[in-house]
Amino acid sequence: MLDQGPAAPVPESKNAAAVDQEIPWCEKHHQIVRDEIAAINTRREPDRRIDVDRLESCQLLDVTGLALSGGGIRSSALCLGVLQALNHHNLIGRIDYLSTVSGGGYIGTSLSATMTAARRFVFGERPLGGAVTAAEISDTPSVGHLRNYSNYLVPAGARDLLTGIAIVVRGLVANVGLTLPVLLLLAAVTVWSTPLRSCLTDANVFGVSLSDKKLCELHNFGSVDRYGFSTFGAAIALFMFVCSGLTYLASRSVRGSGPSVVLAYIGGIALLVGVACDFARLLKVHHFALTLAIAIIGAVLFFAWALKQSLASPGKRQEFRSHWPSVGATFLVLLAVIAFFEFQPFMLEQMFDVAESTAIGGPAAGVAIVWIKSLAAAAAPIGIFVTAFRQQFAELLKGNSASSQWGSLVLKIVAKVALWIAGLALPLIIWVAYLYLSYWGISNDLFEQCSVNLGPAAQRECLTNAKSNAPSGSLAGRIQFDAGKGTLSAEITPKAAPPVVDETRKLTPVWHTPEWLEFLAEKVGDAVRSRLPDLFRGDASELAYAYSLPKVIIYLFAGIVLFAVSFCLTPNANSLHRLYRDRLSKAFLFDPTRSADGGVGRAEASLDQGRDFKALDRMKLTDLYAIPAEVARIPGLAAAPKLHAPYQLINTALNIQGSDFANRRGRNADFFLFSALNVGSEATGYAPTGLVEDDEQSLDLATAMAISGAAASSNMGSSSIKALTPTLALLNVRLGYWLKNPRYVDERVRPQRRSTPLYFWSEISGRLYENSDSVYLTDGGHIENLGVYELLRRRCKVIIAVDAEADAPMNFGSLMTLQRYARIDLGVRIDLPWTPIRECTRALMARNAIKAGDPAALDEHDAAAHDHVHVSIGTIDYGGNDLGYLVYVKSSLNGDENDYIRDYARRNDRFPHETTGDQFFSEEQFEVYRALGFHMAHGFLSGDTPVTVGPGTDPRVARFTEAGEPAIDAVREALGLPVFQRRTASLAATMIDQG
Repeated sequence: MLDQGPAAPVPESKNAAAVDQEIPWCEKHHQIVRDEIAAINTRREPDRRIDVDRLESCQLLDVTGLALSGGGIRSSALCLGVLQALNHHNLIGRIDYLSTVSGGGYIGTSLSATMTAARRFVFGERPLGGAVTAAEISDTPSVGHLRNYSNYLVPAGARDLLTGIAIVVRGLVANVGLTLPVLLLLAAVTVWSTPLRSCLTDANVFGVSLSDKKLCELHNFGSVDRYGFSTFGAAIALFMFVCSGLTYLASRSVRGSGPSVVLAYIGGIALLVGVACDFARLLKVHHFALTLAIAIIGAVLFFAWALKQSLASPGKRQEFRSHWPSVGATFLVLLAVIAFFEFQPFMLEQMFDVAESTAIGGPAAGVAIVWIKSLAAAAAPIGIFVTAFRQQFAELLKGNSASSQWGSLVLKIVAKVALWIAGLALPLIIWVAYLYLSYWGISNDLFEQCSVNLGPAAQRECLTNAKSNAPSGSLAGRIQFDAGKGTLSAEITPKAAPPVVDETRKLTPVWHTPEWLEFLAEKVGDAVRSRLPDLFRGDASELAYAYSLPKVIIYLFAGIVLFAVSFCLTPNANSLHRLYRDRLSKAFLFDPTRSADGGVGRAEASLDQGRDFKALDRMKLTDLYAIPAEVARIPGLAAAPKLHAPYQLINTALNIQGSDFANRRGRNADFFLFSALNVGSEATGYAPTGLVEDDEQSLDLATAMAISGAAASSNMGSSSIKALTPTLALLNVRLGYWLKNPRYVDERVRPQRRSTPLYFWSEISGRLYENSDSVYLTDGGHIENLGVYELLRRRCKVIIAVDAEADAPMNFGSLMTLQRYARIDLGVRIDLPWTPIRECTRALMARNAIKAGDPAALDEHDAAAHDHVHVSIGTIDYGGNDLGYLVYVKSSLNGDENDYIRDYARRNDRFPHETTGDQFFSEEQFEVYRALGFHMAHGFLSGDTPVTVGPGTDPRVARFTEAGEPAIDAVREALGLPVFQRRTASLAATMIDQG
């Protein structure tokens, strides 16, 4: 054989991330799983510990995971009942993983914190003597604390409401401070470009006139007239092309990407605009001259592109993400931007027409600006309404709220229209604000022709004659036609149009400007003129220097100052995150062994409703798995960290709307995790929690809990409503959190991200990436609302999932999403017999809807209630003969609930799926959901109510306490419960033994 020599090196992939994605998560992050199992072993009995050294990647783990779904305080209350039932049956110790999302994270994080502090389950006591037959449990002081804060957003009533409103107003003002500089700077450029009312019809580029009208140029641009725009554009283009080449050589970037291409595009745009400006001078049009020139040049260029494509060889006709399509798209964006900017003088002229018609009489012109202001006024209340009920509108967009197909389609269309109107409301208001700032800064030289010295009446007559499109009056009369005589007669009577403005008021070139702004302009103009007199000399009209230029200076100075000050506004300081986080922390993170004054907590029932426990507000994530304080204080004693509660996985959504990582499939988000050992996601990578906490001082257990429940935000992962994104951001509906990217925690050479206004514009535009210095995190339900996904990644043998989402139609949307993600991402198939739960609950909710609000209606016990189920047990096919089991507990009704649950359901037909928007629970609401959770879990564990097993296509009913079902036997074994033997098998064994 020929000597092949050393193997050629494999070229590095251009997209290493794409290749990396092909490696299974459990294999790529095997060390994370090993560390978590080591932590879990510290809580297990010695004979149940898993040998970490022999643990293989992607191995089926003999662990039990509990997933608590999202759903706000509703889910928290229901999951509390489930946890009480698990403790009632002595099963909390068998739970290894606790995966929580949103509202499930409220009570899940509370469980982790209280068990870490008290070393025991504090939300209920196990029955004496090991009996588990009791159908309910008594309260503990810790449960009483949660009841006191069921209305956790405003626990103190009006006082908390007012302070909350004050915080909201502060955030709105901060957002105004971020938005106003842009409006002021744009208005300054507009007034500089068109300082006079007559200049609005003169085409210009940043104050350089495209005609010979020098009265509109506040600065002498004679060099541009001498050499032409094309020369300057070519010079800028040459400079950019040279910089592009140098950048390409220095960076050695992949051809067709990187800063070199951006610089080349900027150079091409500069050359194109320069040529278009010279061409626009030849067109001699008043409005949209530059837009027309660009459009004509573009038509020629696009036709040339068509010829080039026709003459090219088939191998050079690539259309996908090649340079020519990108250049074409850039040109279209440039054309749209120029057209929009040239549209502003047209709108401003409309505003002057309206003002002049009001001042001197005559018909009101400026129909366009009147429509725009009316539309903004009409859209504002619609925007407020849609923003308040955005979740309901999101459901309408899914088409799940109507019984018929046509009804669903109509509701979907109506919801889309309402969303777009709401999305336009705030941008329209901001646009109108910019127009008014510009309008106030432009001097009306029409009034210069008619001096105020003429007197009010004579001045108005002069203005009427000077304004050709404003007749001084109107005509009135009648027309009569006589068919018999064949004559037509008309009687016309001239009628003067009374002026709307007081005739004694003097009309000056700044009549339309507010007095406070004119006062400031006068003072600023005098001050600047005394120091920079040359700035106020030139070929422009004296009106432009006297009235318009001072306003340009005011706008420019105020905009720059506000922009500089806004750099001090940090991303998380003025959002609603901190308010939400502090109220959640007060309600759910407390030390049950200490009272608020630091004394030892008393062991008594929750009758003392005014007493609080010591807050655990600053408890860190790493404190959940740490060396016990009493051991750490002993010098010389070697100690290892210990876990006192199930290992918690706090699920959030990483918003990456601008990234290809998630958006090739339209998810807009990735699964982001907080735990005691690691923080991160597949997109950003994972970092040790301790390092992230060191860099992000505000990151703690309460912060992670609040991020996981940040349901209301401008960007909401796969649940984002694009039409509402700018409106929600501007209105400060921002519960999300900006966190330093875990990818850069270990790179000490990179500075910590400076909080700048750029974060705000990233939220408004949705330009969020996984490789930025900081990432934006929101509610975990914005990508997967059950919290099961991370447990599937770890290949848990048994997963108990509590689904407490708002699902009034009983469509099991979160379960369907989980199944799809599991199949696509992990190759895992879930087979669950869930349909019997849906049918019974639908029937009972429909019956309650008919009787809702009727106090005389009697509750009817369903005769078949004993056959109805709350729980399904299905299988999880991990592949490779690895089989797991999913115990699915769904918030549902079957007719055998206690009296006050059925009474509440009769009065509230959407129970147990009331809207998540209701976060102000009463004592009754909190209790009925808690009691329902306990009833469902205790009923199936004790065998009082059946469960469904078998394939989803052919479900069957069984009892958890009876033998005969392999799935039930496997779950009982995993939970440490005795596994019952089949009676037939026992008889067969006896016969064989007897010979």
